[in-house]
Amino acid sequence: MPVCASATPTSSSSPDITVTSPIKGPTVTLPAWVRAHNVGCDGLAPISFGYTIDNDTRFVLGVTAHDINTTDQTMSAGTHTIHFKSWNVNGICPVVNTTFTGAKAAAAHTIPSNAISTGSLDGASNWEWNHDPGTPGDSRGSSLYPADSESLDGASREMYFTYSDNGGEIYHLTFANDATVTHFVYDTYIYLVNPSQIENIEMDMNQVMSDGRTVIFGTQCATGSGSFEYTKIVNGGTHWYASNIPCHPKTWTANTWHHVQIASHRDEDGVVTYDWVNLNGTYTDFKNATGASAEHLGWPAGDLLLNFQLDGAGAGGDPITVYIDKMTIYSW
Repeated sequence: MPVCASATPTSSSSPDITVTSPIKGPTVTLPAWVRAHNVGCDGLAPISFGYTIDNDTRFVLGVTAHDINTTDQTMSAGTHTIHFKSWNVNGICPVVNTTFTGAKAAAAHTIPSNAISTGSLDGASNWEWNHDPGTPGDSRGSSLYPADSESLDGASREMYFTYSDNGGEIYHLTFANDATVTHFVYDTYIYLVNPSQIENIEMDMNQVMSDGRTVIFGTQCATGSGSFEYTKIVNGGTHWYASNIPCHPKTWTANTWHHVQIASHRDEDGVVTYDWVNLNGTYTDFKNATGASAEHLGWPAGDLLLNFQLDGAGAGGDPITVYIDKMTIYSW
């Protein structure tokens, strides 16, 4: 079956391809969502369907012979032409082209007025905590609410744990059910009693889409890379990647409230783009922080889950005490 860009159409009839995205003409925010439906040509059903971009010979195969539904990560800002190509048993059908201008999204650093707010989640009654088996060693945690000794609004949540090795303790809860929202801001205040004890501060959330796949919005302030790391799925597994945004928990001022906001969004296929971070009033955009992030984890459709994890530094040390306050998820 021919799949090269130089293939010559053998059919003279018009193809039956409907391009939903990107449509011809208007500017499209990158990464571009490429979506098209193919019925075939000459009255014959298609046996293959895909596309190439501009003069590139690399062929991106559709999810089926009838449909392409993917987010293309390869296009830079500027004008592009996507060539949609399908084959039936007689060969290649006439090629359908769509030309458009792609532009990188400008980070607004704002939460829209129509965003859904969870309210302060530090006071939720369904928090749970346990050792994260993905970190070495062990940990034993507890949590106290309200902890009014250190608080911005009179009632914060204290998180306390002992550990061996790096022993990560993960605090988590399910806070809503909504498979339709696609944009999120993780917003919290954090108070570290002794920052030198902290290796990583992980702040992420999960959303189960209507198809049952869980999208992981994973970020952490990491000592190893000295940056806000983010997750994406590569070669079948979820991995951490360093970003351009500096963050080093050991340098945070002790016994002081630090405000963190992390913005991200997903597309229909579960591809996540990490947008920006606000750390104590300084906003920084992520650069090239986009990737597949959906996998089947078996959780109920629509569930929205929040995680806050602390990893200890070194081979075990004094107990770690951290406070959180005004922890809120905004979504739209």
